[in-house]
Amino acid sequence: MQTVDLQPIADGLAAALTVLVPLLAAFAGWAAGKLGKSRKEDKALTEGVKSLLRGQIIDLGLHYIKEGEIPPYGLDNLENYYTAYVDLGDGDRSTHDIMQTCRKLPIRSGNEI
Repeated sequence: MQTVDLQPIADGLAAALTVLVPLLAAFAGWAAGKLGKSRKEDKALTEGVKSLLRGQIIDLGLHYIKEGEIPPYGLDNLENYYTAYVDLGDGDRSTHDIMQTCRKLPIRSGNEI
């Protein structure tokens, strides 16, 4: 029976692992850093869009409340803004109250600007 010397294979695997393990660890660290940065950027974008939507709801809503009536396109715009705002995580009771008031306003003709 012939004996096979496995030592060269074991030495080759050990050398490969010596190189690969630090590379894999470095890649894992880099990937984790990218994911963390991506989550932070996503949160910043979400909060920025939410702030813009909130501002539009408040500005337009108070404008129409002051006028005492709302055109159909104005209510449609407010509803679209509000739906997106709520989907992003509504945390502001004032926007809800403004929307409730605007929904109760008389609808004026859409011909007037």
